[in-house]
Formats: sequence, C-alpha cells, structure tokens
Amino acid sequence: MTGNQLDVIIDKKPIRALVDSGASFSVISDKYRRFLKKVLFADAKSVMLKVADGNFVRPIGKCVLRVRINNRELPFEFIVLSHCSHDVILGWDF
Repeated sequence: MTGNQLDVIIDKKPIRALVDSGASFSVISDKYRRFLKKVLFADAKSVMLKVADGNFVRPIGKCVLRVRINNRELPFEFIVLSHCSHDVILGWDF
C-alpha cells in the first residue's frame, strides 16, 4: 500500500485502487467496468451516494468482481458510477 492506494488484481487485471475508509460502498467507474466486460445489474439505482465534494450521485448499477490481494481472491460487489475520480475505490465494505 502506498499512501491511500493499494495495488490489487481485479478479474486478472492489475490496478491501483484508492482505499477510502470513509466510503460506505466500494465503487468502480463504468469505463473500467466496460473495459473488464462485466455485466451491469440495475438494482443499485435506488441508492443516492454523497461523494467527496459533497454532491449526491445516483449509481447506474452494480457488478460483482473478483478481487485478489496478497494471494487471496474473493468476489465483491461494487457500485458502478458513470463518472468517478478513480477507476476503483475500495470502501469500508471491502
């Protein structure tokens, strides 16, 4: 871990994720979800998230990704945002 970023493997692709212990959910950008070719489930649209700048955003859905850290791989649910400051944000649910 470097500062508040962590190198992880998501669906066999390495990426540096932002670790945000103040985030209630783990988040992935829609751009990165499409890059991974993951299915988008629409059942997260009823949630409103307050983001770091104080604004509220509505997710476009959620997806399940296989996350590997220190040789341990597990499936995790991510909220998908159309616009996100980082491709992957790991929240306290992680």
